[in-house]
Amino acid sequence: MGNRSAATPVFVEGLDASAYGIARSLGRNGISTIALDGANKDLLRFSHYCRACHTFPNDPDQKRTYADDIIPNEQVLYELLVNLRKTFDTKPVLFATSDWFTRFLCNWQQELDSSFLFHWVPKDVFTTITEKGLIAEFCKKVGVHVPLTLITRAEHDASWIAKETPYPCLVKPVHRQAVQFPMAAKVFVAQNARELESFFLTNPQLKGATLVQELIEGGDEQIFQCTVLVKDSGATEYATVRKLHQYPLGYGTMCYGQTERNDELLAESLKLLRALDYRGLGSLEFKYRASDKNYYFIEMNTRLPWYNGIFDDAGVNLAYFAYQDLIGEPGQSLQQSTQQRDMAWTSFRKYSAWYKEARKEQSTSLWDWIVSIGRAHSFAWWNWRDPGPFVASLVFRLRGIVAGGLQLAGIRK
Repeated sequence: MGNRSAATPVFVEGLDASAYGIARSLGRNGISTIALDGANKDLLRFSHYCRACHTFPNDPDQKRTYADDIIPNEQVLYELLVNLRKTFDTKPVLFATSDWFTRFLCNWQQELDSSFLFHWVPKDVFTTITEKGLIAEFCKKVGVHVPLTLITRAEHDASWIAKETPYPCLVKPVHRQAVQFPMAAKVFVAQNARELESFFLTNPQLKGATLVQELIEGGDEQIFQCTVLVKDSGATEYATVRKLHQYPLGYGTMCYGQTERNDELLAESLKLLRALDYRGLGSLEFKYRASDKNYYFIEMNTRLPWYNGIFDDAGVNLAYFAYQDLIGEPGQSLQQSTQQRDMAWTSFRKYSAWYKEARKEQSTSLWDWIVSIGRAHSFAWWNWRDPGPFVASLVFRLRGIVAGGLQLAGIRK
């Protein structure tokens, strides 16, 4: 590794498993990270790959809540980053792990460009990708399969929406972060017109903020993701992953999956990325429909997925490749890596929650669940080279159990 690489700092947004995957992937190449977080609660701070952690300003007037994230006012965050930049001799590299931070980078790319290294996503491209109605139309235009989609409008009648929709169907926010949705997973499944009409009669404020989309049949194991780094030269590095289980069941995040070679998935992903003239990291999700043997585009994120630690374990270190591309290290020539097949990844906490749900539906057994964990070689928090985060997770879990037991004992008394 050259001198410039060794001297270039890395800022990663967040302290969760996604941020840890990036920190671990870079740390194995001798690059430590500096974390940026709103709450300073998650486990990356216990990793020896994490050099420091800076907390966003915690002012109630300058933040808003999205899911479990604390989102600072963008002006305040920009000023924090600029002040941190002054402590380094070279431009730091920025990695995003959340939707809100990728939007911040898009909104402030002109101002941040003089101080940081990150992959730009032009605002028009970012808007096309993140607005589900726009990306659905774009996919149809460029020949990428996409489920039948209806964008609702405030003036639409609930009965009309119900009549125009194929079933079963999904109702999803057009902008995930901009709407209060009645379901935690921000997805409602309607099996028939009566259920869909009732949903919009009960939640009329969601007309104009949601889309209704055909549900592609098939289980979680028919969901695939292709994560690609499109370098400034136009060359690509990529990894393809098959989801096997996600939590919550059906419409959550991957809690157990594995790498698989999938040339058709890659071809569909590259077709869309080239049509967008995309540069940087992108993670594209598709669902396979066996009846017509096609892959249907579901969504795209302009960042690494939360399970990205699997990429380095499988031999395709996309975080490190992105870092190399950004610093433009002299003489550095990236070669297309070969992905190790059938590398299984899991988040034990989410996979445990998945098991509890699946057991109720009698769709799994304890033995099958244990065997699948034994097959995994990549984990959200466990790594023998860096045991700190995993040990901390056990300590926190034990504390929670003890506190719950003491509280229960107090109640019974």
